[in-house]
Formats: sequence, C-alpha cells, structure tokens
Amino acid sequence: MSNIENIFDDRRKKEQELKLTYSKYIFNSHLIMFLIIVLGAVLINYSKWIAIASQFELYSVLIAAAVAFSYFLVSTKIKTYIKEADAVFLLPLEKYYKNVGKKTVINITLVHIVAFVIFYFAVKPITSIIGTVDKLAIFMLILVILLNNLLKYFQVIHYKEIIWVKILQFFVIFIQIISVFVVNTYILIIDLAGIVALAFATYLILKNSRNVGSKEDQEKYIVKWAEAAEYDKHRMESYLKFVNMFVDVPLSGVKVARRKYFDVLLPKLTKDNFNKENSFKYYYYRVFLRQENTVYLALRLMLLAGLIIFSFKNPYVSGVAIISYSYLTIIQLVPLYKQMSNNIWHSILPVDDNIKIKSFKKLLTIVMLITTVLLGIIAILFSNFEGVTIAIIIASVVLANIISKIFIEKVK
Repeated sequence: MSNIENIFDDRRKKEQELKLTYSKYIFNSHLIMFLIIVLGAVLINYSKWIAIASQFELYSVLIAAAVAFSYFLVSTKIKTYIKEADAVFLLPLEKYYKNVGKKTVINITLVHIVAFVIFYFAVKPITSIIGTVDKLAIFMLILVILLNNLLKYFQVIHYKEIIWVKILQFFVIFIQIISVFVVNTYILIIDLAGIVALAFATYLILKNSRNVGSKEDQEKYIVKWAEAAEYDKHRMESYLKFVNMFVDVPLSGVKVARRKYFDVLLPKLTKDNFNKENSFKYYYYRVFLRQENTVYLALRLMLLAGLIIFSFKNPYVSGVAIISYSYLTIIQLVPLYKQMSNNIWHSILPVDDNIKIKSFKKLLTIVMLITTVLLGIIAILFSNFEGVTIAIIIASVVLANIISKIFIEKVK
C-alpha cells in the first residue's frame, strides 16, 4: 500500500516543484510591481464605488461574483497524477488507489475552502450592506464543496464526466453561496431542493461506477486508468499552454489549436508575400497570431494597463501605465525571435538572416505602436480633454515607443 502512495506523493511533489520553478519566471519583480499597482487601483475604486452604489448594483455585483466563483469551483480539475503506463504497472496495486483518492479529494477541498475565505472577505463590504451572514449556510457550503469534489473524483477515476451533473453542481453551489449572504425563504427552499438533487446525482454516479462483478477478491470500484491518464494529460497541457504565454516550456505532443478568429488580422495573401523581402514578414505575422501563445502577452498586459487607466483617470498614472506596459511587453516579446529561429521552418527558405531580423523587428514595432496608441486613446477618452493632459499622454506614448525601439534593436 505504501508503494503506490509513495509513487503519487513523489509525482505530486515533482509537479509542485515544476510549477514553483515556472512561477519564479512568471511572477518576476516587474510583474509583481505592476500587479500591486493594479490591486491598489482596484481597492481604491472598490471603496469609492461601495459608498455610492445602489442596492441594484450591489446585488448585481454579488450575483456576478457568485457566478464566477461557482464556475471556478466546478471547473477546477482533479489532479489524478495518473500516467498512461499505470494501466500496466500499477494494476496489481489498484485496490490501494482509494487511499490516494482520499488525499486528492481532501487537497482540492482545502484549496476551495481557502478560496472561499478569500471570496468571503472580498465581497464582505457588499454583503455587510445588503444582508447578513448565515453560519449554518457556510457549513452547508463546505459540505457542498466536498460533495462537488467527490463527484468530480468519481466521474474522472471510476466513471465518466456527465454534462448535466456539472450543470447541477454549478447551480447548487451558486444557490448555496447566495444563501450564505442572503437569508430568504424561497432561496432556502431552492437550496434544499438542489442539495437533495446533488445527493441523488452522487448516488447514481456511485451506483453506475460500481463493479457489478465485485467479489471479495475484486475491487468495488474499478479505476479507469486510460481515461484518467488522458484527463490528467489535458490538465497539464492546459497549464503548460498558460505558462507558455510567459516563458518557454516543453510543448512537444501538446495539441495547440489554431486561433481562426485572428485570421482577419493577417495581411492579405498575395504573390508578394513569397518574394525574398516579404516572405518572413508574413510568416512572423502568422506565428504571432496563430501558432504560438504570444499575442496574449500583449493583450493580457493591455488589459491590466487599461484597468489602471480606467481606475485612476489621472494623466500621470496613465502615462506610467503606458510606459510600464511597453517595457513589460517588449522584454517578453524580444526573446521570441530566438525561439522561432530554433524551429526547422525558419531555416528552410534561402533567405539572409538580416532580412529575417529586419522583418521581425518590423513586426514588433507595429505591435508596440498599435497597442500603445490604443492605450493612449483610452487614456484620452477617460481624461478631462485638457491640453496638458493630452500632451502628457501623447508624450507617454512616444516615450513608450522609444523604449520599445531600444529593446527591439537588440534582436540578433
């Protein structure tokens, strides 16, 4: 029994070490500083909004937050740590996997409880105005979270994922969260009915996943090794795709879908795209918009910068946000050239390296120019349209492009 537990404990430890390593690169000092500024802006505007918000607005935000948190609880994947080869090598130890399963359910439940504590304090300013906290409902929510994770575990390990069960889980969790902060007879009735339905769904899953040929020498619940391994593989793929937006990660064997919705941004395909001067310019556009997780580097930081601009509505803060965006974006896009040059397609065409570098520099220049100008327009729209304010924002856009140009020239 200890052997299989040690195997999965070792896998869990190695994955945690891997994620910790990537986190050191993702949450560098620049991004941490940027996120602190964003958090400060959000908290300041949150406190101002609370003071003037109507009852309708307060309820609307609470419901939206409850929907988002419910989706998080339902969509979080179970970490099985099962590999394809386990169907052969760990099959003799299958009857001991239930001890690993208990740890899996307990771990994800503890994470969700911590997440609820954070959610509770985040919406406390709203709930202190529109309602009271029901302690019994909090206890019931913890039980629902545990039942939710148990259901996910049994579906992944012993049965199969069912869409209507996921919808039911989301509905029950959402109603239970609302009942914690809003005491209402109708909500209580719906909540109790939902919990009963979830308990019945749990019973059906347990019944259907049971081994009908179970005897004293056979397991009551059979582990679906192949399905669970595929599930965990997709879980890690999703994580690696996310991390790949920040740093290079091993994506061999990972399925990356082409983003068709960016096709409209591609230059029109003509015969000029295939001459020596323009060939790599077109290829770089395709790579940036389609094949690599690169375009979201700019979009993610643009969203953060836009949030700061909207929150403060101050020309000096907007200027700092635009310049910071330019710096944080360009230092992550410049290394992309080296990553592309390691691909075999980069060496197939007989094109001089100077042309390749020049085309890549032009791509980065256009990307930075368009995005900083867009942020500048947003900053102007949220300003008082005074001459000094507009001048500060325009100067910030110019300085941001000068900074990006300095880094772009370092591409070799």
